[in-house]
Amino acid sequence: MKASFYREQVERVVQMVKQNRGDESDHMDTMPVASLIDPQRLQLEQGMFRQLPLLIAHCSELQGAGNYVVRELDGRSWLLVRGKDGVARAFYNYCQHRGTKLVQDEKGCKNRFSCPYHSWTYSSSGELVGVPRADLFEGINKAEKGLKQVDLQEAHGFLWLTQDPQCVQPITNYFAGLNDDLEALNLGSYYVFFDKTRRLNANWKLPIFAFLESYHIGTLHRNSIADFFVENVALSEQFGPHIRSFVPRKNAVELAGVDLDQVNLSEYITPTNILFPNVCMISHPTSYSIISMFPGQTPGTSSWRHQLLVPEMPSTEAEHAHFAKTVAVLDGKTYEKEDFWVSEQIQEGINAGAISELTLGKNENLIKFFSDTVENYLPSNT
Repeated sequence: MKASFYREQVERVVQMVKQNRGDESDHMDTMPVASLIDPQRLQLEQGMFRQLPLLIAHCSELQGAGNYVVRELDGRSWLLVRGKDGVARAFYNYCQHRGTKLVQDEKGCKNRFSCPYHSWTYSSSGELVGVPRADLFEGINKAEKGLKQVDLQEAHGFLWLTQDPQCVQPITNYFAGLNDDLEALNLGSYYVFFDKTRRLNANWKLPIFAFLESYHIGTLHRNSIADFFVENVALSEQFGPHIRSFVPRKNAVELAGVDLDQVNLSEYITPTNILFPNVCMISHPTSYSIISMFPGQTPGTSSWRHQLLVPEMPSTEAEHAHFAKTVAVLDGKTYEKEDFWVSEQIQEGINAGAISELTLGKNENLIKFFSDTVENYLPSNT
């Protein structure tokens, strides 16, 4: 992304660095930990996830007709497949004969899917096209026995799934003021270099909190990325439930007076989009991290998925080594050994009853904003 796209924000961040002062509220705050340990609250949050569009795949994973991926989400299995007509669709990954899981592989390419139980067969657009011994099912209406479909929209380089058919909305409406940014990133032209899902013994919101403040960078990330960034300085903007933030690197002041059309912003400032409810899009100098958090089956568990997107798949050993090093530093150290670790530490302290509320400094105000947004989107409040 050229720095000129965010010209106004760049100027503000440079001034913040010079003044050594980022966004701050006028007072500290506190927040009860109940939402991190309450099973009833978890059920409400799981209901919220079913009502909202969720980033479930990158468009490059379904490039051609018949390409498919299987995603496990909220105790359900989803089959995403691109039909011969070029349309990407999402189906419950279960045969409509007995409910057997239809596709066992995580990804592949085929135009027909046969159930491993009785070989009922479906097309890539979900129609039931084959029933062995059809004479035993006299009068069956195949048109009514196609795979159960849910809303899947393709936008900004990603596929967005909404589980509740009563809550479908246009993606462009949902992202409102962020659409221009997301389109300008051109992430649809990128490729998935790395994709890994982990289970955490921590509430799904705790890792997100780490992306909402820069107060921790100098301490928690002192062995990984701290040397690159200015501590306690960040600019943030809200767009409905979504957040855009800019964290300056230590060379950010060099942007003052330069031609921003010739500058790669991520070499000086790290822009991050927090797409409600659970996606963090983090720009690196030569790649993009797409991190998605999902609630687990208990309040103190969750899953974390990290995809590293690259503009072109590496064609040389040197290019591969470059992105492999990025993965090693970010995923293997910064995220797993630092962000994951501290989230689980916090959850352990909360579970032990050692803390009843979170104390938020003036520069941690986005955590309160995010938590209030979750509260406002819970099914009981809509």
